[in-house]
Amino acid sequence: MTAPGYLRFPHIAGDFVAFVAADDVWLATVTGGRAWRFTADEGPCLTPRFSADGTRLAWASGKDGGHEIYQASVADGTSTRLTYWGAPSARVCCWTPDGEVVAVCAAGQPFPQYPWARAIAADPAGGQAPERLLPFGPVADLSVAPVSGGVSRVALLTGTFGLDPAHWKRYRGGTSGRLWIGPADAVLADRAAAPGQRFRRVLADLPGQFACPMLVGGRFAFISDHEGTGNIYSCAPDGSDLRRHTDLDGWYAR
Repeated sequence: MTAPGYLRFPHIAGDFVAFVAADDVWLATVTGGRAWRFTADEGPCLTPRFSADGTRLAWASGKDGGHEIYQASVADGTSTRLTYWGAPSARVCCWTPDGEVVAVCAAGQPFPQYPWARAIAADPAGGQAPERLLPFGPVADLSVAPVSGGVSRVALLTGTFGLDPAHWKRYRGGTSGRLWIGPADAVLADRAAAPGQRFRRVLADLPGQFACPMLVGGRFAFISDHEGTGNIYSCAPDGSDLRRHTDLDGWYAR
């Protein structure tokens, strides 16, 4: 492939990067070189996400109609369909430390702009995989940080109607999205939420849209257009020490 392609939804684990191009999921090494197709579905697909150990990959695919969640071993590529929601849209957000796929979808909701997060077993015994509805209410995206020192966090994005800021540049209305951070107990299958622990809103005074909440290296990273163009920023978990990591002008980071 010598011509530049339109590459979307990158995700990195170890020495590999997964991305979407030409209606399929591709893999490549982070050092560059030739990429290879991981899927051959020839249907719209979204958001490939590696498991924490990098051995499995989950993604959303519309090859059978509406977007459903699939997962496969990186070693052999044999895929398994995990959901049968029949909803107009779904996306993979991340994996839990226990090896479940976390996805958002509006299945069972009265309106498509109210997706809920679900944790889905990645190794179903047969048929549809067992899933847990996570107790966060409507969320557009979320990220779970690996457990470190017995502590794990969840970052949430509410609002946005599931659209990224590039679809409605510099919107400043009430559905532009809100960032939250809190304990991950409700996500982990073997732990109950500790009493008194709550999610708190981060950067409530920042006048911009938000997308792609990520917990990386002990920091809270995200996309924001509060300075006019969607760029990547990060802050401490309490919202302090805001830093800008890209310098795009006009074209939004996605």
